Amino acid sequence: MAAAWTPLESNPSVINPMIEKMGVSGVKTIDVLFFEDESIGKPQHAVLLCFPEYKKVDEIMKPIYEQAKAADDSVFFMKQKISNACGTFALFHSLANLEGQINLGDGSFAKWLTEAKKVGVEERSDLLANNAELAGIHAEAATGGQTAPVGDVEHHFICYVGKNGVLYEIDSRRPFAREVGPTSDTTLVKDAGTACQHLIEKLDNVSFSAIALVNQ
Repeated sequence: MAAAWTPLESNPSVINPMIEKMGVSGVKTIDVLFFEDESIGKPQHAVLLCFPEYKKVDEIMKPIYEQAKAADDSVFFMKQKISNACGTFALFHSLANLEGQINLGDGSFAKWLTEAKKVGVEERSDLLANNAELAGIHAEAATGGQTAPVGDVEHHFICYVGKNGVLYEIDSRRPFAREVGPTSDTTLVKDAGTACQHLIEKLDNVSFSAIALVNQ
């Protein structure tokens, strides 16, 4: 992997300034206190899930991915080659797959995405690692959280995003984006909760957090 970045905190006050500084407008993240929360705004674009004990999660998810249906090439995906950058990868996976649905603008993210779509899933991470502007935005956000990481980071971010009526689970440590099932922009948060319920139950660890990407 490339040189390690500072981990992001699962906190809208950290993520939202990143979104704005990258030139994306009209959307924000909010905390998800429970997945069936009917007060969460609509349309619902994506969920970023942060979970603990990623090595144990690997064991739980391995048989699922061995039998999973991989997304087709219309779903943007990149393999993570930057340590501790999973929060930014989850955010980028969400935004990239919402192209045409939200305003990505013409800033640093949109410019990076244009180039990233020209290369393979392995090279996309390198493009990000070598993008000084985006790396700087990540670094500023990562140092602006309420908690500082101590020792090895055991938490990991993934995202759930809807595209063409299908919910995808996108984990930058996996070989591909996984097709989960049908969804809509009015049920995405609930559908994401259903998709990760087995993981929450098997881990038996309350150190989960989720944020939803919705309109401002």
